[in-house]
Amino acid sequence: MNKIKKLYKQIMNIGVYEDTIAEYKKVRLLNAFCLTWAGSIVLFMALDPFFSQNLLQSIQIHFFSFLCIVSVYLLQHHKKYTLARVLFISALISVTFIFSNFIEPLRLMENFYFVFPLIALVFIDTKWITIAIMIICWLLYYVPFELETNQYPKGMMNPVLILTVFTGTYIILNYSKVLNKKSEKKLLESNQKLELAYLELEERKKSEFANLQLKSLRAQMNPHFMFNAMNSIQSLVLKGDKHEAYNYLTKFASLIRENLNMSEKSFIEFDEELSLLKKYLELEKLRFRDDFEYKIIGEHEVNNIKIPSMIIQPFIENAIKHGLLHKIEGLKKVKIEFYLDTVLKCIITDNGVGIKASEKINIKNLSKEVSFSTKAIKDRLALLKDYYKSDIGFKYEEISEGTKVILKIPYNT
Repeated sequence: MNKIKKLYKQIMNIGVYEDTIAEYKKVRLLNAFCLTWAGSIVLFMALDPFFSQNLLQSIQIHFFSFLCIVSVYLLQHHKKYTLARVLFISALISVTFIFSNFIEPLRLMENFYFVFPLIALVFIDTKWITIAIMIICWLLYYVPFELETNQYPKGMMNPVLILTVFTGTYIILNYSKVLNKKSEKKLLESNQKLELAYLELEERKKSEFANLQLKSLRAQMNPHFMFNAMNSIQSLVLKGDKHEAYNYLTKFASLIRENLNMSEKSFIEFDEELSLLKKYLELEKLRFRDDFEYKIIGEHEVNNIKIPSMIIQPFIENAIKHGLLHKIEGLKKVKIEFYLDTVLKCIITDNGVGIKASEKINIKNLSKEVSFSTKAIKDRLALLKDYYKSDIGFKYEEISEGTKVILKIPYNT
């Protein structure tokens, strides 16, 4: 069954190329006509032994028809579209002429001549060719009524009446075709305008996305974190702990450099993001000493994916700044878990004071600061959600001790 479907698709797409989009419908329609004609011939050949008056001649005409069909497909394959269409219609006219006058007379097969000019109008845009086909069909339609074979009573059909029918039918369909072309032209112009508007929107989104990336970079290198880092280095120097100061300064410089490198990329390898997170957490560990502990779970289960750069770290920094920093007693802990599904899920849990307590502390300290990093990331994730049409974003959950944030991040493989 699959082989038949594959063969059908191959036949229907003969002559379809990237540079022939304008001809796409007509090419496939002619392929469908030829395929239908071939199927009809097979059916006729099966029934001819029972109904045909001249079996041998019928078989010869069927063989001629098959040759014409193959020729049409070859011409389509070589992009000779007009020639293929003229050959197709000419073959139909020739077969009808032979059947209606010599093989199957008195079967009214000449009525097919009414159809062929209409088919020509569908396939061929050159006016003189379609008019010539209409005139030829009109003349051939009249032949059986004038042949000295007593097929039909003499003078049964008036040639002027027949021409009127042919011409009227041709004019009506041609007018309809002109209207359709005008409608298609308007639709094309409308689609082009829509496409331009869409491209402008995409460019605007790209610009907005780039702006949000810069905001995310600022969020990851915000003055609060940089001040704390430099203050810690200064403290180590004053204590005379040169080795620790050098170690801290090296990690800090490496983190800044990686942040700057990532700001140029929309997506980065997960391993790169993980490396950045570890450097950041190591710096915080150096600052808090033995009072701070972090754990990363599931990192080895996530392989060979790319994620948007500079998204996870600001949430970890918020956990430390708003949750753990205010924790007076006990070990400060942060846990980062990764789960890979239709999106990358990152769960950040801290055992800090919690959301409500943090808000109260900010009110008490008269702090009106709005988390810049969270706002920037929220806007960026909203853009990604709109682009990927997927469940992307973040939400905070207050737990019995501390806060949990669930991040859903898109990824590419």
